[in-house]
Amino acid sequence: MRIRPRKPMDEPAIETLVARCFPAERRGRTATLLRGCSAPLPDLAFVAVDGRTIVGSVACHPVLWEGADGTRRPLVLLGPLVSHPDRRGEGIGRALMMKATAALDRLGADSMLVGDAPYYGRFGYSADATGGWLLPGPVEPERLLLRARTPALWMGPARILPAAAASGAARCRAA
Repeated sequence: MRIRPRKPMDEPAIETLVARCFPAERRGRTATLLRGCSAPLPDLAFVAVDGRTIVGSVACHPVLWEGADGTRRPLVLLGPLVSHPDRRGEGIGRALMMKATAALDRLGADSMLVGDAPYYGRFGYSADATGGWLLPGPVEPERLLLRARTPALWMGPARILPAAAASGAARCRAA
């Protein structure tokens, strides 16, 4: 298995894998609503390939943090992270997370995700700074995780917005 950058030709296989791993209700979940229309950030999207088969994927999308005082900062939403159900336990997700977090570090980008702290905590994610955040859709506060060089910068009341919505771009249908 090798990890490589995601390519446009990978999209059908990734969509099939995501659909297989996540229920159709994912379209109404917070992470999907935050991704909105945004394409994955090219330097932050990877696939795990075994031969010619995509067995895992991770992507990052732009979002916007808006503080209670109106201050806005770009932030990166990591996800979805997915590995083929028949290949779970082989370290595919861990390898993809290591690649994504190394790329985030290279770019100096802070990131957030909605996920399980016991799994994502080993990659530096925690809910310590996210308690005052409001997001679209339902989210359990303990699953709203941040990985930041200066976590205190992100603390306090804030809204997390899809980058497209924050820029005034037209709404689109999330897949």
